[in-house]
Amino acid sequence: MANTSEMQLKVINSLGSLEFGKSFLNQPRGIAYRPSDSLLFIADSKNKRVVAFTEDNKLAKIISHYGTKNGLAVMSNNQVLMSDELEVLILSSDLRLTRTIACDDIQAGSTNYQGICVDEHDSIYVCDQANRQVKVYDPRCGTIIRFFGDKNIFSSLAYCTAANGYVYITDPQGSCVHKFTLEGTFVKRFGSETSSAFPQALSSPRGITAFPDTNHLLVADSHNDRLVLFDDNGEFQQLITSGIEYPESLAVNKKGDIFVAMTDRIDIFSRHN
Repeated sequence: MANTSEMQLKVINSLGSLEFGKSFLNQPRGIAYRPSDSLLFIADSKNKRVVAFTEDNKLAKIISHYGTKNGLAVMSNNQVLMSDELEVLILSSDLRLTRTIACDDIQAGSTNYQGICVDEHDSIYVCDQANRQVKVYDPRCGTIIRFFGDKNIFSSLAYCTAANGYVYITDPQGSCVHKFTLEGTFVKRFGSETSSAFPQALSSPRGITAFPDTNHLLVADSHNDRLVLFDDNGEFQQLITSGIEYPESLAVNKKGDIFVAMTDRIDIFSRHN
């Protein structure tokens, strides 16, 4: 286990409060950072829109004509992915709709898409809560490549991230994180077992992100009002509690700063080792 003093987080900015301290955001859900222009995209769920902020709290874009969105991701070509209960939208780098995918089960009325992520090849992973599956789509043609998981594995699905040849999915009802290979082979679950170093298990974990320089995983442990750091094999490393209030989702920028979506704002934490 890493020493809990190894990583220190300090709030350096807060996004979403534009006028007189009044919040511009209402229950943000998925967030995604685009390195090319340093924009953070936010699924502003109660306001039924996606907004983009600069890191110094300037509103850069409002995307309001596609309804409520749950998950967001950015592809290597700067296209933006947005998921809702029924479909996934692919927006061009200048945020024009180019394609709608993952509509496989709309006629059956049996989808409920939540988090979304991409791997190093830009394959698209979508958490389907209704079917307790992760669905994988080809980014070029939008067709489904494979799906994995079922109700025997997942109690629920919230968010996902791909790192170092694996995909990790948070399970709020199961109070754990699931690790799969990119091909869909189950590897392990973690976060629900306690130890002397980790005496309080995850409770409704939601957001998850990986640090690109170390592949360490940061999990938004929502009901415990904390962030939990694991290594990429799911071994507990550190608890982060200061300034954390019901974290929903997470993203990391080029410098390793951490964006944490909470009830009415996005706080930016600087990482110091």
